[in-house]
This record gives sequence, structure tokens and C-alpha cells, in this order.
Amino acid sequence: MKNFKVISMFESFKELFLSTANTAVNRAKNPVLGAFVMSWCAFNWKSILYLFFSKSNIIDKISYISDNSTWKTVMFYPCLSVIAICCLLPWVNNIINVWQAKPLDNNDSIENHLKARKIQRETRLQRLLAKKDVTYDKVKTGAEKDIQEMKEEIIRSKNSMGELTAELKAKDDELRSASAQLAALNHSLKEISETLGRMNEAYKTLQNDFDEYKLKYPEKSQIKSLALGNGQTISNFLEQHNLSGLKSGKPNVFNNFGVLSGLSGFEDKNKD
Repeated sequence: MKNFKVISMFESFKELFLSTANTAVNRAKNPVLGAFVMSWCAFNWKSILYLFFSKSNIIDKISYISDNSTWKTVMFYPCLSVIAICCLLPWVNNIINVWQAKPLDNNDSIENHLKARKIQRETRLQRLLAKKDVTYDKVKTGAEKDIQEMKEEIIRSKNSMGELTAELKAKDDELRSASAQLAALNHSLKEISETLGRMNEAYKTLQNDFDEYKLKYPEKSQIKSLALGNGQTISNFLEQHNLSGLKSGKPNVFNNFGVLSGLSGFEDKNKD
């Protein structure tokens, strides 16, 4: 219960203080009161300074203020100043405003012109930024298109590379097959060459034997007049088989190999 009373008293003092403060603020906002306070301080500034900064006792301060204060400085001059401030100051302000009207208009015009220039610059900047964005979008779109085309070209190149690789592999296989065939042909050619060499050696041997035979039996040196086992002469045999090469001494080894073998056998019989 006591605490409630203390709180109530505190709230009452708080409301009283707030009310007094609001009243003082409203009074201070009154132009007449404010002008009077300023005027009074202006005409009685010596007494105020002596009151606050003098080291004398309060009796001496009151005596000094009473001796140096008159009704003119206390009331007349402050009231006259209030009348002048409240009545004449608005007209003076109007005159000053009229004098300042044209300069202020010029100042406003200059400020408006500066603002307009600023807006124009900002607008131009915004246009440039917008154009930059559009250009950037165009460049970006073009770059993306170029990148896509490059990707497609790379894919086509990879496909072409794969085809070329497959074709190269096929050609390589063909080359290997041809190399193998060439090796086989070379081997066959080598065998044929060896066979031909042996046949030439056999022909030379037969030729030597035939020369020896002609030396030993000159009466039988005419090979055409010789007779074979079947009673056919060699001349007829050569004409029958188109072996005229023997007549000129340039025999065809492949076609005459059998004939030369036969002659060799015939020579062996004559030796016996």
C-alpha cells in the first residue's frame, strides 16, 4: 500500500514537471516574449554579468543592480524594442525579401539549370549504359553463336577425323596386304630366277656337250640331219614345234627345256 502511494506521488510530480516544461516551451515560442527577453538582456547585460560572475555577496549585488538600473532600462527600452521588432521587423523582412526576390529567382534559375544539365547528363549516361547493355547483349549473343558454331565444327572435325582414321586404317591394312603379296611375288620371282639360272646352266652344259660332240663327230655335226628314236629328223621336229631359236643359237629356255633334255639323252646314247 505504501509503495502504491509513493508511485502515485512520483507520477504526480512527473506530470507537473512535464506540464511546466511544456508551458515554458510554449511561452518561449511566443515571438513577443522572446523579443522582450532578448531586448531586456541587451539593455541590462551589465547587471546580468555582475550577478553571475561577481564575487561579492548577494546584498552588494542587489545594491549594485538597483543603483545601475532605471525604469527605462528595465521596461521602456525593452518594450520599445519589442514594438520595433514585432511591428517593424516584418516590414523590413518584406523589403529585404523584395530586394532578394530577383537574386533568389536568378539563383533558382541557376540551380534549375544545373539540375536540368545534371538530369541531361544522367539521361545521356543512362542511354549510354542502355546502349552498352544492348551492345553487350548483341556481342554476347554473337559470341555464344560463334562458340556454338565452333563446337559444331569441332564435332564435325572429330567425325571427319574418325572417318579419316578408319580410312587410314583400311589403307594401312591394304598396304600390309599388298606388302605381303609383294613379298610373296618377290619370293616367287626369286624362285623363278633360281630356276631360270639352273636352266641356263643346263643349257650351257648341253651347249658345251654339243660342241664337244661336233668336235668328236664332225660328220654328224648337222643337227638337222640327226634322227630321233621315232625315226623323225631333228629338222622336222624343230619345225613342228616352232623351235627355230635353236637354229640361231638363242633358245627359249622355258619352251625348249624338254627338247634340250631330249638332246642331252640323245648325246648320251651316242657316247655309249
